[in-house]
Amino acid sequence: MEYLYRSPWCSFRVDGVRLPDGVEIDYGVLESAGFAAVVPVTDEGKVVLVRQWRQPAGDFTLELPGGGLEGGEDPREAARRELLEETGYRAEDLSYLTLVHTSPGRSTETCHLFRCRAVRDRVGPRPEPTEFVSVVEMPLAEAVGEAFSGGITAATTVLGLLAVSTR
Repeated sequence: MEYLYRSPWCSFRVDGVRLPDGVEIDYGVLESAGFAAVVPVTDEGKVVLVRQWRQPAGDFTLELPGGGLEGGEDPREAARRELLEETGYRAEDLSYLTLVHTSPGRSTETCHLFRCRAVRDRVGPRPEPTEFVSVVEMPLAEAVGEAFSGGITAATTVLGLLAVSTR
């Protein structure tokens, strides 16, 4: 195993791997501490999303509020923190949906998905200085429609919206 890159958010390593047929190859793995994301639904039935710049996509994407787990942080607390920071909403009645491996063929990253009742906080959003986000609210059914039509393409967002819409 050789590390080619390390940062506070992720690392990239190359593993020497023996495949099941005995062939040996080098295999690149992106390491991540994982993240938490939340499907926040208002009392009016609207889902609170964030429109956020994503460098790998080269564009803004529409996503669930969420972010990385900091130093062994409990995923529930990360979901609450990120929702408040990115949207200015507090998470009430937070419940766990599922754990997702975001790209098991390339990364160790997992996402803990939650749902909550979104309650507007008096202070408002407080994004990190490197985050370019804006809040977008839309009816849950419309967001699900965007997921099916390609308007929402982030995998964990699509899964979270579908999970909440079917429960």
